[in-house]
Amino acid sequence: MKCLSLFSGIGGFDIALEKQNHTIIGACEIDQYARSVYARHFPNIKIYEDATRINPKDLPDFDMLCAGFPCQAFSIAGKRLGFNDTRGNLFYEIARIAKEKKPEYLLLENVKGLLNHDNGKTFIEIINTLDEIGYNIQWQVINSKYFLPQNRERIYIIGHFREKSKRKILHIESNSETNDKERKLIKVGNVDTKGHNSLWGRVYDPKAISSTINANGGGLGGKTGLYAIPTLTPDRINKRQMGRRFKTKDEPAFTITSQDRHGVMIGNRIRRLTPLECERLQGFPDNWTIGLSDAQRYKCCGNAVTVPVVEFILKNLI
Repeated sequence: MKCLSLFSGIGGFDIALEKQNHTIIGACEIDQYARSVYARHFPNIKIYEDATRINPKDLPDFDMLCAGFPCQAFSIAGKRLGFNDTRGNLFYEIARIAKEKKPEYLLLENVKGLLNHDNGKTFIEIINTLDEIGYNIQWQVINSKYFLPQNRERIYIIGHFREKSKRKILHIESNSETNDKERKLIKVGNVDTKGHNSLWGRVYDPKAISSTINANGGGLGGKTGLYAIPTLTPDRINKRQMGRRFKTKDEPAFTITSQDRHGVMIGNRIRRLTPLECERLQGFPDNWTIGLSDAQRYKCCGNAVTVPVVEFILKNLI
C-alpha cells in the first residue's frame, strides 16, 4: 500500500511500514531534531514540516494514513488541556487530510489517557469526527510489554473507509499471566521472608519489564536502569502516593510520568538508561538517533511509537 505518515517523529511507523513492503509517499514532522533523524534514514521521502500547512490537493493518492498525533494534551503526565491545547487540535489535521484524500485505512496512536480525557468526551469527539468523514472505527489499548520489555500502554485506532473496507483488524489478546511469570526474581538488600521491602527491596534480572519511556530524560526520569525493580518517589517518603513505593514479584513496572522520580536499585545505586537502551526498548535499530545530544535522543525515543507493535498491527491489516 501507499502510505502517508503524519507526526512521524523518528520514523517508528515508517520502519514498520517498510518492513511490510509498503511505500511511504510523504511524511510530516515539526520537531527539527526528530526530522533530522527521519531525513537521514529516509532520504528519498518528502518531509513536510507543518501539518497545518499541508494542502491535500498537492499530495499524491495513498491507501493509508498513519499518525502518532501529539499526546501531551491528553496525557495524565501533563495538564490534560485536550482540544484547548494547540497540540490536541492537531487531530483535526488528520481529519482534514483524510476527508479530502479518503484513504482506505487510518492507523492512529495515542496515550491511554485519551480514552478518559474530559470524562470520555474527547474520545467521543474523535470517533464522531472520523465517522462524519466516512470511517468506521476500531480501537484497542495495547501494552508494549508483550513485544518488548517496556510497560507502555497506548491506544491504537484503526479507521476503515466505509466505501472501501469492512474487515475487522483489532482484537488482540495477550497472555499476561504467562509473560509475567517468566520474569525471574533476584533478592538483593534487606528483603524479609515474606518478600517485604525494608530498604530498597526486590530486583529483577535483565528479562524484567522496564518502565514506560517518555520524552523526559528517556522517559525514565534519567534515573532508571534495565534490571531491578522500579521504585516510585524514593526521595519523597512523606509526599504523594504514600511516599516510597516498590513493585513486587510478578508485577510490571510503574508507568513513568515527568512529575515523579523513578528509579531501580542496582546494588545500592540508581542507574539511568542509555539512549541505546531506549532505542532498543522502542524497537529501533541500534544508534538510530545517534548524532543528537543525549537529551534529544531521550526525547525522540520517548515520543516515538513502539515499532514491533505497529508491525504486528500491519501484519493483521493485510
